[in-house]
Amino acid sequence: MARFADRIAEQNRLTVTQADKLVADHTDDRILGFSGEPRVNVRQLDIALKNLTSR
Repeated sequence: MARFADRIAEQNRLTVTQADKLVADHTDDRILGFSGEPRVNVRQLDIALKNLTSR
């Protein structure tokens, strides 16, 4: 997931720390806490990026 945050930072002129926090804030946990993999809610992440970069 770190590479995902690096791409977000680069494309949106953010620091990697800012991008890491955004990705972490918009990542959903595993189903029932143990099944599956954590997943990024891309729609919510896109909205947060738009709000952050439009300032």
